[in-house]
Amino acid sequence: MDSPAHLQARMALCRPEHLVLDLFVHCLRESIARRMGQSLAIAAQAPIPTVPARGAPTHRPASDYLALLHEGALSVGQKLGEDYAAAVEQLSFTAASHVFSAPVGEMVMAITGEDPHRGLSVGSGLAGATSTFGEREYERVSDTTARLSFKDEFFGPAWCSGLVRSGLLQTNPERRFRVELESGEPPYKDFSLLIHW
Repeated sequence: MDSPAHLQARMALCRPEHLVLDLFVHCLRESIARRMGQSLAIAAQAPIPTVPARGAPTHRPASDYLALLHEGALSVGQKLGEDYAAAVEQLSFTAASHVFSAPVGEMVMAITGEDPHRGLSVGSGLAGATSTFGEREYERVSDTTARLSFKDEFFGPAWCSGLVRSGLLQTNPERRFRVELESGEPPYKDFSLLIHW
């Protein structure tokens, strides 16, 4: 589903105007630290900027986020014996749980409730508020299946799978969700995922 070459190819497509919320960077650093069994300060190897309590959220270049994700996935994969795509998905899953427990994430969870279709629909709509790139589209396939289609999405399918599963499990911890890559060609900036429950 993802590989170092695919992620690096998507990273090369990033332009200075492609930004992601700094909260995502902070949560990814924390995810890497937890997966590696390190303290956050050691894993970051630099001061971590705090998110201001008030005012407009800060953003970081998407390429910086992807570089951190790449290095984190390589390190986690090497230490824990996971393949690259699995490491990317797990880092995303863990980082997303931190995002969803932040005030903005809690608000989204309160809006979506327990209906997976509503969560996927609202989440796709709100994605534009977290990054300045990509198009995401939700489609209801059946009562227990949904499709998410992505265009110009630099995070890739493994990262998106982790984020989706994490969000759905926040409001439905007793359910089992399966996310599969339905379509897409390397480097997977355009792809679709099927979500089953």
